[in-house]
Amino acid sequence: MNHTLHGDNVEITDALRDLVGEKLAPLGQGTDTTSARVTLKVDGSMQAASGTLHVNGQDLTTITATASDMHTAIDRLGNKLSAQLKRHKQRQHGRLQ
Repeated sequence: MNHTLHGDNVEITDALRDLVGEKLAPLGQGTDTTSARVTLKVDGSMQAASGTLHVNGQDLTTITATASDMHTAIDRLGNKLSAQLKRHKQRQHGRLQ
């Protein structure tokens, strides 16, 4: 799975790039997820990570996770995207029956 990483008021370091790749890797295994767009943003004291998955030719809803530090925000984003992908699979499976 390809992923694009953008920074808004934040420098994208190799450590952040690796962390995002690590959190997104399980989402691409065994699914039709082709790409993901992630934006990291610093707004005052809050850190935010937003992401959109591209699945089967469509974009899933953009998910945003906030926390007091960027690593926690990225971790929460990975969990939220995983849950969104699971719901998408369940909806698709229900339509096939």
